[in-house]
Amino acid sequence: MKLLGIKVGNGLGLGKCLFVDTKLPNINQGTAADLNEEITKVNSAIDESVKDYEDIIASLDDEDLKSLTEFNKNVLISPSIKKEIENTINDKKCYGDLAIDIYFNNKIKQLEALDNNYLKERAKDVKDIRHKVLSKYYNVVEFNPDNLKEDVILVSHEMTANVLLTDNLQYIKGIVSELGGKTSHIGILTTSLGIPSVFGIDVKNLKNGELIFIDGNKGFVETNLEEEKITEIKEKIASEIELAKELDDVKEARTTDGYLFEVSANTGDLTELERISEIPLDGIGLFRTEFLYLNKTTPPTEDYLFEVYKSFATKLNGKQMIIRTLDIGGDKKCPYIEIGDEANPFLGYRAIRYCLDHKDFFKTSLKAILRASAFGNIAIMYPMISSIEEIRKANLILEEAKQELKNDNINFNENIKVGVMVEIPAVAAMADMIIEEVDFFSIGTNDLVQYSTAVDRGNTKISKLYQWFNPGVIRLIKNSIDATKKYDNKFVGMCGEMAADPLGIVLLVGLGLDEFSVNINTVKRVKKYISMLNKKETEDFVKSLLDFKTVKEIEERLSKFAEEKYGKFY
Repeated sequence: MKLLGIKVGNGLGLGKCLFVDTKLPNINQGTAADLNEEITKVNSAIDESVKDYEDIIASLDDEDLKSLTEFNKNVLISPSIKKEIENTINDKKCYGDLAIDIYFNNKIKQLEALDNNYLKERAKDVKDIRHKVLSKYYNVVEFNPDNLKEDVILVSHEMTANVLLTDNLQYIKGIVSELGGKTSHIGILTTSLGIPSVFGIDVKNLKNGELIFIDGNKGFVETNLEEEKITEIKEKIASEIELAKELDDVKEARTTDGYLFEVSANTGDLTELERISEIPLDGIGLFRTEFLYLNKTTPPTEDYLFEVYKSFATKLNGKQMIIRTLDIGGDKKCPYIEIGDEANPFLGYRAIRYCLDHKDFFKTSLKAILRASAFGNIAIMYPMISSIEEIRKANLILEEAKQELKNDNINFNENIKVGVMVEIPAVAAMADMIIEEVDFFSIGTNDLVQYSTAVDRGNTKISKLYQWFNPGVIRLIKNSIDATKKYDNKFVGMCGEMAADPLGIVLLVGLGLDEFSVNINTVKRVKKYISMLNKKETEDFVKSLLDFKTVKEIEERLSKFAEEKYGKFY
């Protein structure tokens, strides 16, 4: 039986279905007999959890997992946590589990109330931390991936990132979750780690211990496998493993008919600085400036920003680095940036809108970027642009920043390139006019899909409607790409998740995208996929695709074409 879902992490996996049970005993609502004993139990549960996280951090090599585990540990070593829970126990005369639950629920509600996708995912991490502390309190044995001895497909109603906090990933052959989407925290993590994953599956149709097959390339799970089918699957997985070894030799993204494409990395994480020289990336297509602002209590200084930008630009040795100016608000908020509560924060006071109203604040980051441009090939990109007026206002502030640096005799690239994110449908619709004002486009499909289909990408109830192969979305992307082709000195890239999707790559090569900017861990894979295509054939195929009216028709034809061109690699 084949169960269709949402493809999240690419690849194939075969293993026994293993349900990850996240249920704990009911919270005790009664009056505790010994409050001091409850406080001791809580403190012990917190200390044991911290020790677990420290052990995990010490064992991990993967930076994404290490960063997540560090976050979890830091939540628990906060000076206030034990005191606040102790006060609740004394005030309510309650058991420790209720006090733990109250503390973490308050933190979760604070994060979720921000209408913030980035922080909403952090709220899920806090739920994981609560689950761990309560498990310690109850002496409940948690799922431990280090205990696995055979290949499994992990299955849950709502999978958490905790299951991947290990370097013992060899037995985890796939992830199946009923809830979640492509851009959820666990979704991005499985993609980064190369673990096949499919979400949106009704897990009641799966049986614990049953051998199942997961196809993350096409988005389905298959059960009731017969011996002949199992043999066929094993051969296909073996072929994929063999072909995946070819990634070590990948250097460039050159199609079979000789066309070279750029594949750059999305970053902003300081831990990735050293990896830049280890991976054959063609530059940084998206440096997320907001990463340098989030989780700080005060704004970073111009000098701090300059040093970070300079260190990345120098490491790139002349390859282009596109720095996105502060994209704050909506799904990312800082404690020291006052935006206020909004009914629709994704449509609200965010990114360039905030920066244009706070010129000096904006100018600090612009001057840091300009200073760093003297040490590398740096470009500036404005996010959340919806009009030509915004571009012109931003450029006026940029000119003021340039003049101030000149007055101080500070060197910078006076001809620095300036581009915009294409993530609002209005900009994609008038791309031919917008491109006259800038040097390049970077299409942000994560938000473009969200805005053009009216689907909140963080809402699991409607995540199946979040489709970048929606014909309307494709036309907006095509319009943006076509607008740049009138100019020899302008280019268009993409920094959304679509740029790393195998079928998305076919579509984008056929539409004429110049640059793919993806998670640093997927650079080689994207280059491999591009190198297996013939540009002219792909262009002709995509032209024939544009008249189809449904996502299903488009995906089916893309998949058939990909199977033919990628062969066993798909």
